[in-house]
Amino acid sequence: MHPDSVNIWLRSFAQRHGLGHINPHSFRHTMASLLLHGNMDIGAISKRLGHAKISTTLDIYSHILKESDEQSAETIADIVLRKEMA
Repeated sequence: MHPDSVNIWLRSFAQRHGLGHINPHSFRHTMASLLLHGNMDIGAISKRLGHAKISTTLDIYSHILKESDEQSAETIADIVLRKEMA
């Protein structure tokens, strides 16, 4: 297999389906993002990504962690401030 085969195929696939740029590395970020949104342990995610330090994972994906924290705050506010109990 030629080293560019995957990139060429992904480029063609993206064009056929009207998608933006896709490269193999995008799948790595997608996996990490999905695991973070799924509230998986940051240590396990860091290990899966092959990062030597958890701080590397935290630095790269801090924007996702911030979003999750904001969602948690909204959920707590909804529960505490809810006027009617379900």
